[in-house]
Amino acid sequence: MSYLVFIISVGLFALFGSGGPLHRDRWFRSLNDRVDALELDMWPSLLLRVLAPVLALWLSLALLDLFFGELATGLAGVVVLYVAWGRGDYPTDIERFLARARVGDLEGADMLLNERARQSDQDEADGLAGMRDFAYRGYSRWFPSVLYYLMLGPLAAITYRLVYLANERSDGRFEPAMRMLDWLPARLLLVTFSVLGDFEHTRRALTTEAFDQTISTDALLALGIERAWRVETEGQDEAESTVVAVEATQKAINLSTAVWVAVVSVIALF
Repeated sequence: MSYLVFIISVGLFALFGSGGPLHRDRWFRSLNDRVDALELDMWPSLLLRVLAPVLALWLSLALLDLFFGELATGLAGVVVLYVAWGRGDYPTDIERFLARARVGDLEGADMLLNERARQSDQDEADGLAGMRDFAYRGYSRWFPSVLYYLMLGPLAAITYRLVYLANERSDGRFEPAMRMLDWLPARLLLVTFSVLGDFEHTRRALTTEAFDQTISTDALLALGIERAWRVETEGQDEAESTVVAVEATQKAINLSTAVWVAVVSVIALF
Protein backbone atom coordinates (compact mmCIF):
# COMPACT_ATOMS: atom_id res chain seq x y z
CA MET A 1 0.00 0.00 0.00
CA SER A 2 2.85 2.43 0.82
CA TYR A 3 4.34 2.04 -2.66
CA LEU A 4 0.93 2.47 -4.29
CA VAL A 5 0.35 5.66 -2.30
CA PHE A 6 3.78 6.90 -3.38
CA ILE A 7 3.31 6.17 -7.09
CA ILE A 8 -0.20 7.66 -7.23
CA SER A 9 0.93 10.82 -5.44
CA VAL A 10 4.01 11.18 -7.67
CA GLY A 11 1.85 10.69 -10.75
CA LEU A 12 -0.67 13.29 -9.63
CA PHE A 13 2.09 15.77 -8.85
CA ALA A 14 3.70 15.19 -12.26
CA LEU A 15 0.33 15.60 -13.97
CA PHE A 16 -1.17 18.53 -12.08
CA GLY A 17 1.85 20.13 -10.41
CA SER A 18 1.38 22.46 -7.48
CA GLY A 19 -0.79 25.49 -6.98
CA GLY A 20 -4.16 23.78 -6.64
CA PRO A 21 -6.50 23.95 -3.64
CA LEU A 22 -4.33 21.55 -1.63
CA HIS A 23 -1.34 23.88 -1.96
CA ARG A 24 -2.92 27.21 -1.13
CA ASP A 25 -1.96 26.90 2.55
CA ARG A 26 -4.42 29.51 3.79
CA TRP A 27 -5.02 27.53 6.98
CA PHE A 28 -1.28 27.41 7.63
CA ARG A 29 -0.87 31.15 7.11
CA SER A 30 -3.68 31.71 9.60
CA LEU A 31 -2.00 29.39 12.09
CA ASN A 32 1.32 31.20 11.62
CA ASP A 33 -0.31 34.55 12.28
CA ARG A 34 -1.78 33.26 15.53
CA VAL A 35 1.53 31.80 16.70
CA ASP A 36 3.39 34.99 15.74
CA ALA A 37 1.10 36.92 18.05
CA LEU A 38 2.36 34.83 21.00
CA GLU A 39 5.97 36.02 20.45
CA LEU A 40 7.54 32.73 21.54
CA ASP A 41 11.15 31.61 21.20
CA MET A 42 12.18 29.78 18.05
CA TRP A 43 11.71 26.13 19.04
CA PRO A 44 8.39 26.50 20.95
CA SER A 45 7.10 28.65 18.11
CA LEU A 46 8.07 26.04 15.50
CA LEU A 47 6.54 23.22 17.52
CA LEU A 48 3.20 25.01 17.71
CA ARG A 49 3.22 25.66 13.96
CA VAL A 50 4.02 22.06 13.07
CA LEU A 51 2.94 19.81 15.91
CA ALA A 52 -0.70 20.91 15.99
CA PRO A 53 -1.52 20.09 12.33
CA VAL A 54 0.57 16.89 12.43
CA LEU A 55 -1.28 15.63 15.50
CA ALA A 56 -4.60 16.49 13.87
CA LEU A 57 -3.59 14.53 10.76
CA TRP A 58 -2.45 11.58 12.87
CA LEU A 59 -5.79 11.48 14.65
CA SER A 60 -7.68 11.74 11.35
CA LEU A 61 -5.69 8.89 9.79
CA ALA A 62 -6.18 6.74 12.89
CA LEU A 63 -9.95 7.29 12.82
CA LEU A 64 -10.12 6.55 9.09
CA ASP A 65 -8.26 3.32 9.59
CA LEU A 66 -10.47 2.36 12.51
CA PHE A 67 -13.82 3.01 10.83
CA PHE A 68 -13.16 2.64 7.08
CA GLY A 69 -10.11 0.41 6.80
CA GLU A 70 -6.84 0.41 4.92
CA LEU A 71 -8.20 1.67 1.59
CA ALA A 72 -9.50 4.91 3.11
CA THR A 73 -6.21 5.37 4.97
CA GLY A 74 -4.33 4.85 1.71
CA LEU A 75 -6.42 7.45 -0.11
CA ALA A 76 -5.85 9.89 2.72
CA GLY A 77 -2.13 9.11 2.53
CA VAL A 78 -2.13 10.11 -1.13
CA VAL A 79 -3.64 13.47 -0.21
CA VAL A 80 -1.20 14.02 2.66
CA LEU A 81 1.81 13.14 0.52
CA TYR A 82 0.56 15.37 -2.29
CA VAL A 83 0.32 18.25 0.17
CA ALA A 84 3.89 17.47 1.24
CA TRP A 85 5.26 18.19 -2.26
CA GLY A 86 6.76 21.60 -2.91
CA ARG A 87 5.00 24.75 -3.98
CA GLY A 88 5.61 26.79 -7.11
CA ASP A 89 5.96 25.78 -10.78
CA TYR A 90 9.62 24.78 -10.77
CA PRO A 91 9.79 23.31 -14.34
CA THR A 92 8.22 26.44 -15.84
CA ASP A 93 10.37 28.81 -13.78
CA ILE A 94 13.61 27.15 -14.83
CA GLU A 95 12.56 27.12 -18.50
CA ARG A 96 11.63 30.80 -18.34
CA PHE A 97 14.96 31.57 -16.66
CA LEU A 98 16.89 29.74 -19.38
CA ALA A 99 14.87 31.39 -22.15
CA ARG A 100 15.77 34.85 -20.86
CA ALA A 101 19.41 33.98 -20.17
CA ARG A 102 19.87 32.56 -23.68
CA VAL A 103 18.98 35.91 -25.22
CA GLY A 104 21.20 37.80 -22.77
CA ASP A 105 18.41 39.15 -20.57
CA LEU A 106 20.13 38.38 -17.26
CA GLU A 107 18.20 41.06 -15.38
CA GLY A 108 14.94 39.48 -16.45
CA ALA A 109 16.26 36.03 -15.60
CA ASP A 110 17.30 37.15 -12.13
CA MET A 111 13.73 38.22 -11.42
CA LEU A 112 12.79 34.52 -11.43
CA LEU A 113 15.21 33.75 -8.59
CA ASN A 114 14.08 33.96 -5.00
CA GLU A 115 14.96 37.06 -3.03
CA ARG A 116 17.89 35.50 -1.19
CA ALA A 117 19.47 34.34 -4.45
CA ARG A 118 19.00 37.77 -6.03
CA GLN A 119 20.81 39.38 -3.12
CA SER A 120 23.72 36.94 -3.29
CA ASP A 121 23.89 37.31 -7.07
CA GLN A 122 25.67 40.63 -6.57
CA ASP A 123 28.73 38.77 -5.29
CA GLU A 124 28.51 35.66 -7.51
CA ALA A 125 29.27 35.17 -11.17
CA ASP A 126 28.97 32.51 -13.87
CA GLY A 127 25.47 31.51 -12.99
CA LEU A 128 26.32 30.32 -9.47
CA ALA A 129 23.34 32.12 -7.95
CA GLY A 130 20.99 30.52 -10.49
CA MET A 131 22.55 27.12 -9.94
CA ARG A 132 22.25 27.37 -6.16
CA ASP A 133 18.68 28.62 -6.29
CA PHE A 134 17.34 26.07 -8.77
CA ALA A 135 19.34 23.22 -7.25
CA TYR A 136 17.78 23.83 -3.85
CA ARG A 137 14.31 24.50 -5.20
CA GLY A 138 14.43 21.34 -7.32
CA TYR A 139 15.70 19.36 -4.36
CA SER A 140 13.40 20.70 -1.65
CA ARG A 141 10.15 20.37 -3.63
CA TRP A 142 10.43 16.59 -3.94
CA PHE A 143 13.41 14.65 -2.58
CA PRO A 144 13.14 15.23 1.21
CA SER A 145 9.42 14.45 1.20
CA VAL A 146 10.12 11.19 -0.64
CA LEU A 147 12.85 10.13 1.77
CA TYR A 148 10.92 10.97 4.92
CA TYR A 149 7.79 9.29 3.57
CA LEU A 150 9.70 6.09 2.81
CA MET A 151 11.43 6.14 6.20
CA LEU A 152 8.64 7.24 8.51
CA GLY A 153 5.40 7.63 6.56
CA PRO A 154 3.25 10.51 5.29
CA LEU A 155 3.27 12.43 8.56
CA ALA A 156 7.05 12.73 8.38
CA ALA A 157 6.79 14.03 4.81
CA ILE A 158 4.22 16.65 5.77
CA THR A 159 6.33 17.64 8.79
CA TYR A 160 9.20 18.53 6.47
CA ARG A 161 6.93 20.64 4.28
CA LEU A 162 5.41 22.50 7.22
CA VAL A 163 8.85 23.37 8.61
CA TYR A 164 9.90 24.50 5.13
CA LEU A 165 6.83 26.72 4.75
CA ALA A 166 7.22 28.16 8.24
CA ASN A 167 10.86 28.98 7.56
CA GLU A 168 10.10 30.50 4.17
CA ARG A 169 7.34 32.72 5.54
CA SER A 170 9.44 33.90 8.47
CA ASP A 171 12.47 34.95 6.35
CA GLY A 172 14.67 32.12 7.58
CA ARG A 173 13.87 32.23 11.30
CA PHE A 174 13.79 28.42 11.46
CA GLU A 175 16.91 27.84 9.38
CA PRO A 176 18.56 25.62 12.08
CA ALA A 177 15.62 23.22 11.87
CA MET A 178 15.78 23.23 8.08
CA ARG A 179 19.49 22.43 8.11
CA MET A 180 18.79 19.45 10.37
CA LEU A 181 16.00 18.13 8.18
CA ASP A 182 17.95 18.75 4.97
CA TRP A 183 21.12 17.01 6.13
CA LEU A 184 20.35 13.41 5.15
CA PRO A 185 18.27 13.87 1.96
CA ALA A 186 20.71 16.45 0.58
CA ARG A 187 23.66 14.09 1.07
CA LEU A 188 21.78 11.20 -0.51
CA LEU A 189 20.99 13.41 -3.50
CA LEU A 190 24.68 14.36 -3.63
CA VAL A 191 25.50 10.64 -3.87
CA THR A 192 22.97 10.38 -6.70
CA PHE A 193 24.72 13.19 -8.56
CA SER A 194 28.02 11.39 -8.14
CA VAL A 195 26.67 8.11 -9.50
CA LEU A 196 25.03 9.79 -12.48
CA GLY A 197 27.95 12.08 -13.24
CA ASP A 198 31.69 11.98 -12.68
CA PHE A 199 32.09 10.05 -9.44
CA GLU A 200 35.83 10.52 -9.20
CA HIS A 201 35.56 14.27 -9.66
CA THR A 202 32.78 14.45 -7.03
CA ARG A 203 34.48 12.30 -4.40
CA ARG A 204 35.89 15.26 -2.48
CA ALA A 205 32.40 16.73 -2.10
CA LEU A 206 31.25 13.42 -0.60
CA THR A 207 34.15 13.04 1.81
CA THR A 208 34.88 16.64 2.78
CA GLU A 209 32.28 19.29 1.94
CA ALA A 210 29.37 16.98 2.81
CA PHE A 211 30.53 17.03 6.44
CA ASP A 212 31.39 20.72 6.56
CA GLN A 213 28.87 22.29 8.94
CA THR A 214 29.53 25.77 7.55
CA ILE A 215 28.41 25.03 3.99
CA SER A 216 24.76 25.67 3.19
CA THR A 217 22.56 23.04 1.59
CA ASP A 218 22.10 25.00 -1.64
CA ALA A 219 25.86 25.57 -1.95
CA LEU A 220 26.56 21.87 -1.35
CA LEU A 221 24.08 20.78 -4.01
CA ALA A 222 25.42 23.31 -6.51
CA LEU A 223 28.95 22.11 -5.81
CA GLY A 224 27.88 18.52 -6.40
CA ILE A 225 26.29 19.39 -9.74
CA GLU A 226 29.27 21.47 -10.80
CA ARG A 227 31.71 18.64 -10.12
CA ALA A 228 29.58 15.71 -11.23
CA TRP A 229 28.77 17.27 -14.59
CA ARG A 230 32.09 19.15 -14.88
CA VAL A 231 30.45 22.52 -15.40
CA GLU A 232 33.11 24.65 -17.08
CA THR A 233 32.39 28.34 -17.67
CA GLU A 234 35.86 29.72 -18.40
CA GLY A 235 36.11 31.58 -21.67
CA GLN A 236 32.37 32.23 -21.81
CA ASP A 237 30.51 35.46 -21.24
CA GLU A 238 28.17 35.80 -18.27
CA ALA A 239 25.02 34.85 -20.16
CA GLU A 240 26.57 31.72 -21.65
CA SER A 241 28.03 30.61 -18.34
CA THR A 242 24.66 31.14 -16.65
CA VAL A 243 22.89 28.99 -19.24
CA VAL A 244 25.49 26.22 -18.91
CA ALA A 245 25.22 26.18 -15.10
CA VAL A 246 21.43 26.17 -14.93
CA GLU A 247 21.06 23.62 -17.74
CA ALA A 248 23.35 21.30 -15.77
CA THR A 249 21.16 21.86 -12.72
CA GLN A 250 18.01 21.06 -14.66
CA LYS A 251 19.59 17.89 -16.03
CA ALA A 252 20.82 16.79 -12.60
CA ILE A 253 17.45 17.26 -10.90
CA ASN A 254 15.47 15.55 -13.68
CA LEU A 255 17.79 12.54 -13.91
CA SER A 256 17.94 12.18 -10.13
CA THR A 257 14.15 12.24 -9.88
CA ALA A 258 13.89 9.40 -12.39
CA VAL A 259 16.57 7.43 -10.55
CA TRP A 260 14.86 7.79 -7.18
CA VAL A 261 11.52 6.63 -8.60
CA ALA A 262 13.26 3.66 -10.25
CA VAL A 263 15.12 2.71 -7.07
CA VAL A 264 11.96 2.92 -4.95
CA SER A 265 10.13 0.77 -7.52
CA VAL A 266 12.88 -1.87 -7.52
CA ILE A 267 12.95 -1.95 -3.70
CA ALA A 268 9.15 -2.37 -3.64
CA LEU A 269 9.46 -5.54 -5.75
CA PHE A 270 11.52 -7.29 -3.07
